[in-house]
Amino acid sequence: MDSKRLKETLLNNYNERIKSAEEDNFDINKELENVLNGIGYSTKDTGGKVEFYGKDPIQPSTLKIASLAGIGLAAKSVAIASLWKQRTGVGQDIQVDIRKALKRLSPFYEKKWETVNGFAAKAQIFPNNPTRFDFYQTKDGRWVMPLNPYPSAQRHTLELLNALPNKKSITHAIRQWHSHDLEEKAAEKGVVMPVVRSVPEFLNEEQFEYIAQNPLVTIEKIGESEPEPFTSNPTQPLDGIRALGMGHVIAGAGLGRGLALHGADVLNVWRPSEFEEESLLLTSHIGMRSTYLDIDNQRAHRQKFDELLQDADIFFLNKRSGFMTEKHLTPHELAKQRPGIIHCSVSCYGEAGPWSDRNGFDQTAGCVTGVMDLEGTPDKPQLPPIVVVNDYVISWLMETAAIKALERRAQEGGSYKIQVNLSRISLYLLSLGIFDKNYVNSTYNSSDEHTIVSPEQFEDDTPLGHYVGVTDQVKMTETPGEYKYTLTPRGASQPEWLPF
Repeated sequence: MDSKRLKETLLNNYNERIKSAEEDNFDINKELENVLNGIGYSTKDTGGKVEFYGKDPIQPSTLKIASLAGIGLAAKSVAIASLWKQRTGVGQDIQVDIRKALKRLSPFYEKKWETVNGFAAKAQIFPNNPTRFDFYQTKDGRWVMPLNPYPSAQRHTLELLNALPNKKSITHAIRQWHSHDLEEKAAEKGVVMPVVRSVPEFLNEEQFEYIAQNPLVTIEKIGESEPEPFTSNPTQPLDGIRALGMGHVIAGAGLGRGLALHGADVLNVWRPSEFEEESLLLTSHIGMRSTYLDIDNQRAHRQKFDELLQDADIFFLNKRSGFMTEKHLTPHELAKQRPGIIHCSVSCYGEAGPWSDRNGFDQTAGCVTGVMDLEGTPDKPQLPPIVVVNDYVISWLMETAAIKALERRAQEGGSYKIQVNLSRISLYLLSLGIFDKNYVNSTYNSSDEHTIVSPEQFEDDTPLGHYVGVTDQVKMTETPGEYKYTLTPRGASQPEWLPF
C-alpha cells in the first residue's frame, strides 16, 4: 500500500467508525496472507492449514489489537513451519486463538501470568515512577506522555523540567510549557515526551510521509556471500542457528525469545552500565542466555564481541540509529565484517525523516499516531486496556523476515538488513479498522468469540526460582517449541557460543 492509499484508508477509518458486525468487512485470513506475501511467504508454505478463532472487539478498545496480535503470531509460525518443511519435508497445521493472543501480546499488564516463586515482578528502582504511562497537560491544553523508565532517562527528564520526582511537581512543570516546544526540546536532549495527536494530525506531519513509504517489514539484501546451507537432521527448526543480540525492553529482546523457542542459540550482550526492569526480564528475555561486555571502554571486550559476531547468523538490537553509528554496528559495517550476517533492528519512527533519531517506545508510537487519542475521551487520552499497542508484534514480524533471510541465504548467499518501526505497525493497526465505542461496549464479552480468556501457561525450575509464564498461544502440530534456558540471571553466561 503506497503512502497516498494508506492516508486515504486511515482517514476513511477515522471518519467512518465500525458500528455493527455487518459494517465490519475485516478478513483476518486475507490480512495474514497480505502480510506474509510482503515478506515472501504464503500460508501454503506450511504444508497444512492455518486457522483462527475469535473476533474483535474482545476488550473495551476501539482497535483490532487482538487481530493484530493473531496476525503477528501466525506470521512467525508460518515462517517456522516453512523452514521445518524445507529441512524435513514435514508440513503442519497452525491454530491461533486471538482471544488468548492478547495475553501473549501483553502478558504482564494483569501482573499474574508471569511469576517467579508465585510473585510477579515489581519495579526495582522507581516503584512509583511519574514518567511512566501517565499523561500530563501542557500550557496550551494538549497532552504529552513523558515515558522514561530507565534511571538516566528519568534524570534527564527531571533536569529538563526542573522538577522533583513526583507527579505534583511534574504536573506543575509541564503546565509551563507549550506542547510542541516541550516535545522539540525533549527530543534534543534524548528525552521521550511525545505530544498526543489525532490520526488526522499525524497524517499532516512530515514524518508520516517517511514512515508511510516503508513496508511493514523492510528486508533487503545488502551484500554478497557464499550460500550457507542448514545443518542436517534438525530436532527443531532453528537448530544450528546462532543469534547475537543487544536487545532490551520488548521489541528487540522479543525476537531473541522467539528464535530461542525454536532451537536457536541466542546470546544477548549487555554493557555494564545498562539496566533492565525485572518485569521485562521475566517476559521478553525468556529463552536467551546473556553476557556482559564493555564494548565502549575495553578493547578486548570489543574484540570478543567481534569474535562472537563471526559465528553468528543473526544480529539484533533495538537502539536509535545514532547508537548504531557510534558503536559501528550499522548493517553495512557488520555485513562487511561478517559476510552473510542478517542484521535486524527496531526503531520508533524509521530510518529517515526529521524524527528518525528520536527515542521512543511502543506507547510513544501510540501517542503520535492517534491510538491514545482514539482510546481516550474528549477530555483526556488513554492507553489501550492491555497497556501496549504492538511491541511483541514487532518481534514476531522481525522473526518472520529473519527466517526468510535465512532461507534465502541458504540458497543464494548474501547479507541481509531487516528493519521494523513501531510507528509503521501502529499505522497498520489503524488501517485494519476503528470501532465506534458504542459498538465496542455492546459487543465485547457478548459471545464466546468476543470474550477474552486465560492464556495457556508453562512452568520450569530455573536458577532464579520456579518460573510460570505464557506460551505463544499458537498450536503447531509438529514444532510447538521449547526453551533450553527458560530464565537465567542477567549476564550469567560466558561470552561464547554453545557447541552444536
